[in-house]
Amino acid sequence: MLDKSVPHISVIMVNHDATNYPEFHLPAGYFFCFYKDGLEEDWCRLQLETGQVLSMDSIRARFETEFGNEKEKLTKRCIFVKAPNGEIIGTAMLWDGNTFGKMESRIHWVAVLDSHGGKGIAKALLSKILGLNKSKFVYLTTQTGSYQAIYLYRKFGFEKYVGKTPENWKTVNFQEEKETAWQIIENKIAEHQA
Repeated sequence: MLDKSVPHISVIMVNHDATNYPEFHLPAGYFFCFYKDGLEEDWCRLQLETGQVLSMDSIRARFETEFGNEKEKLTKRCIFVKAPNGEIIGTAMLWDGNTFGKMESRIHWVAVLDSHGGKGIAKALLSKILGLNKSKFVYLTTQTGSYQAIYLYRKFGFEKYVGKTPENWKTVNFQEEKETAWQIIENKIAEHQA
């Protein structure tokens, strides 16, 4: 669940031992499927319904720009979760990103509908995605409002990135924003656990 009551500040998490991760499975009746032509709308709908984007038009354009020429790659790296009734209720990708100036594996666009939260679906998705990965290093980008997801990512070995400004990071004051963001995140996680 994305908490929009906190300032939106993007952060990076890294995992230097990504081939070592906990294995979780989907609850009974739920199952995985890979991307195939025609699932673009479902992917866009999930991003909209989980609060990742403001409109279907904006996410459709983003999908086309980012993945339109990569459909074959999507069939091997974009996973969906279907509920027992066949509804697509979650998704995640193992993609390539150059945030640090070279292409590296990244966890990308993780989304699970709130109506299916608390069932371990995000854990199972992360296990499945990391199972596709062959690199020791994986990173992801997220934001302050996703502190519940950040709490989960930590269980999979991801840590906050505290290094210098990445080569392809798009904010001006990375160091300052990073400190502010992680303080917000730590406070919200502590509140949530209390």
